[in-house]
Amino acid sequence: MQKKKIALIISLFIIILTGSRILWLHVFNNTDQPHAEKGQLDLRNWDINDGHAVTLDGEWEFYPYKWLISEEQQLESSKNAKYIQVPKGWSSSLQEGEITPYGYGTYRLKLLVNPEDNITYSIRVPSVRSSSEIYVNGRRLAKSGQIGENAEKTVAKNIPITASFEANGHKEIDIIVQASNFKDPRNGGIVRSIKFGKEDILARETQLSINMQQLVAVVFLLHAIYSIILFFVGNMEERRLLYFSMLSISCMIYFLLGSDDKLLSYWFPISYDWAFKLVHLSMVGIGFSMLQCIKHWLPQHVRKYIRLFSIFCGIASLLTIVLSTRYIVINQGIYIIILGIPIVITILTVIRESIKEIKSNIFLLFAILAFGNNLIWDGLLLIFGIKVIMYPFDLVLTVACLAILWFKGYAKVHSETKELAIKLQKTDKLKDEFLANTSHELRNPLHGILNISKAVLERENQVLSDKSVKDLETVLSVGRRMSLMLNDLLDVMSLKENNPKLKLQTFSIHSIVSGVLDMLYVMNEGKQIQLVNQIPENFPKVVADENRAIQIVFNLLHNAVKYTNEGEVKISGHVKNGMAEIVISDTGIGIDEETIQRIFEPYEQGTLSKAMIEGGFGLGLSISKRLVELHGGTLQAISAVGKGSEFTFTLPISDSTDEQDATENVALLSSMKEDLTVVPSINTFDSQAENHSIIEANRPKILVVDDDPVNLRVIETILSIEKYDLVTVTSGSKALEKLMSQEWDLVISDVMMPNMSGYELVRTIRQQFSITELPVLLLTARSQSQDIKNGFLSGANDYVTKPVDALELRSRVKALTDVKQSAQERLRMEAAWLQAQIQPHFLFNTLNAIITLSDIDIERTSKLLEALSDFLRESFKFQNIDELVPIEDELNLVRSYLYIYKERFGERINVTWDLEVSTNVLIPSLIIQPLIENALKHGILPRENGGNIHIRIVDYDTYIEITVSDDGIGMDNATMERLLVRRSETTTGIGLLNTDLRLKQHYGKGLQIKSDLNQGTVISFVVLKKKEISKKFKPE
Repeated sequence: MQKKKIALIISLFIIILTGSRILWLHVFNNTDQPHAEKGQLDLRNWDINDGHAVTLDGEWEFYPYKWLISEEQQLESSKNAKYIQVPKGWSSSLQEGEITPYGYGTYRLKLLVNPEDNITYSIRVPSVRSSSEIYVNGRRLAKSGQIGENAEKTVAKNIPITASFEANGHKEIDIIVQASNFKDPRNGGIVRSIKFGKEDILARETQLSINMQQLVAVVFLLHAIYSIILFFVGNMEERRLLYFSMLSISCMIYFLLGSDDKLLSYWFPISYDWAFKLVHLSMVGIGFSMLQCIKHWLPQHVRKYIRLFSIFCGIASLLTIVLSTRYIVINQGIYIIILGIPIVITILTVIRESIKEIKSNIFLLFAILAFGNNLIWDGLLLIFGIKVIMYPFDLVLTVACLAILWFKGYAKVHSETKELAIKLQKTDKLKDEFLANTSHELRNPLHGILNISKAVLERENQVLSDKSVKDLETVLSVGRRMSLMLNDLLDVMSLKENNPKLKLQTFSIHSIVSGVLDMLYVMNEGKQIQLVNQIPENFPKVVADENRAIQIVFNLLHNAVKYTNEGEVKISGHVKNGMAEIVISDTGIGIDEETIQRIFEPYEQGTLSKAMIEGGFGLGLSISKRLVELHGGTLQAISAVGKGSEFTFTLPISDSTDEQDATENVALLSSMKEDLTVVPSINTFDSQAENHSIIEANRPKILVVDDDPVNLRVIETILSIEKYDLVTVTSGSKALEKLMSQEWDLVISDVMMPNMSGYELVRTIRQQFSITELPVLLLTARSQSQDIKNGFLSGANDYVTKPVDALELRSRVKALTDVKQSAQERLRMEAAWLQAQIQPHFLFNTLNAIITLSDIDIERTSKLLEALSDFLRESFKFQNIDELVPIEDELNLVRSYLYIYKERFGERINVTWDLEVSTNVLIPSLIIQPLIENALKHGILPRENGGNIHIRIVDYDTYIEITVSDDGIGMDNATMERLLVRRSETTTGIGLLNTDLRLKQHYGKGLQIKSDLNQGTVISFVVLKKKEISKKFKPE
């Protein structure tokens, strides 16, 4: 059944091919047209408007070696005329008894037409070898090349000519074609049919013929282009794509130069010789590439001749370029063989392969059927002398079927590749999950082994023999190494699954390197290696994730130490192209050229015996390269076996000055401090109240050590709400000086510092103070077990990882100082209330503004001092938060507060008032100012251009409604819902939260908040009247 279906499809395809060709002949072939006899063609009975042009085939008058029209354009005598068949060459008619294509002569034909037909005629001459001039009624209409009586005077050019003219009432049209040929060794003269007809009809047929040829050319060109693209973007080993592209281009050139219209000669200035050579080169190209495309289908005993055929084609191509046109024509049979043999072999081979698996090769069979159909019909038309417009669809179908076959094959390969890729991805994911799970599962037992081994070593150190002690130390060393390997596995899994978010900050790379080198001294394991830090202290700061930067430096330095038995490992740095370039070099075993090409790939290691001894997964360099690239830098390596290695990575340099950084961070820290003051936490309220209201002589004294002033400010800000006396220093040496000057309760030290790292500082401290006498808390950017272990080995009591979590730091400081106590809810409320009124940064900024104005505007300075004085007086006037005060006093406080802010921020703040209320209405003290502060700091000031604040008080019979609105940045619903909810983990919202609580205590109803993101915020509340006086007032 399947075979019958396929046979039916093939039969239908053949019927369609044949039917289309017959239909084309029926439409465009004019079979009943008249023919010329004795140099005359009678067209008087021909319907010139029937939609077809006629061919001027038949007997023409021919005058060998004679011009009927001379250079003076005069018609000469036409005696001694011969009759010659057109289209046909003149080789046998030029000279009696001799056959030669070379010479010159004149063709003449008289057309008899109806004189009353007032129409415009056209004549199209497709090919006259090898130069010609066309005359009608004695007037030259066109020419191709330059005719002459010898080779020197003749310029060969053979391109189609179309010319139009009118009969002007004549009943006879005299057509003269003068031609000369001293170039083409083939038959000279008129070799193709000349067309004649009405101008628009002939133009339409000509354009249709050109369009068909262009269609074929475009099809061939497109397939050539996509074949080349598939070759270069796909499998470059699949050379059949190149051969198919060559076949398509060769066919395109052959049809564009070998057809009637010779379109390529119109588009490009191709000489007569090169047009002839290109046709024959394209024949060689078609034959050669066709065999190469089907070579894989040929039997093995036939393939050995393909190479010989290819050599033969190459020789033929070379001779085509070198030899003249005459010799090419003499050997034209060779080119026909080169083209014909591959065509026959291809047809037979394709039919054989199609029959084997006809279902999968059906389009291949269609292609060969269409191509064969084209050859058969071209042969029939040539034999029977039928002239018709070029039929392109057989060739288009041939190429289209081949393209479908190619696309089908590539679609199958793509589908299989996609499925394989999915399987590989799943397998790779399973492998990653397995490694990650294995790493997690191994960590616990490994840490158990390490902890037990260390405990046994410490407990039984005096009992065990030296060999047992050494064995246990070996177990610990191997365990630590294995722990690092597991950490690398987890890191590479994390980097592979997603891009970790970098916490960029500005820091000194010198400090990082000093800390890492100090860690490596502990892990050196007795190797005679000198670790050298050549990065200067004043090296420009970099912008990076400090934790990741430490990991990069540690991996590279540890790798250098690992593969260096003796000598030195040094790290240096310099600035290049706006980047910090850090170079780590060693005198170790080096890396060979083959290994260095893949050294940054995951799980790659050198093949030298040293690598095998050291072990590991080969992930450190891969992780480092990925982390460097996430920072926008590069990691490169150069090495030579036995001479050491050099690894270079780059990080971006901070483009802002230290002063600018300090200014920006002070502003940031001020904002942080504001946020910290509004934490709805019991501890926060208590500590803040104590900090600002009570000065105790015996508060814990804490010394904070960090080389970065910004980090010191962060710690100071976090701990400023606790009851501690803080002193900060920027180096280990200064810290030791301070330790000698007075007694301290706690030292907080960063690990990565220049000159003296945190580890070294702790070791120095432990030479004088025990762990109980002076606790030390280390701040480290790394939380790996090895880093923590190094800290405890140095003598630290505890550690906190950076970036510092405020709650964790305060908790650990409290645990170490043991001085923090809890307080009542009342004290927390009062602490938050006081903090909302007088904040250090507000006074600091106001005083700064006064100092600045004092030099430029005494009057404004005086008013600002007066406003500050009023503000402080009104603020300190209130002794009890439950006290009710006249609303006028509260508004005076608000006016002073707003005046100070307007002096600082100018036109960025615009305040409007809408007040109508009795002056003696009583309200809770300091109830409006927190709303104004919130509208300023969290509403309009975050906008670059500031905004508007509107204060509205509406007087009702029994209550007043107070509303503060702004057009600032607003907030979303989630933020509004959290704003008035007490949460121990948050550090925002205390000012509004306490105002809300106080209102509820007084009136049973708190703040009403409405806000839209980027639209602004409206906060209102209701105050019941306690006392009312009829006097009204307006703000100044």
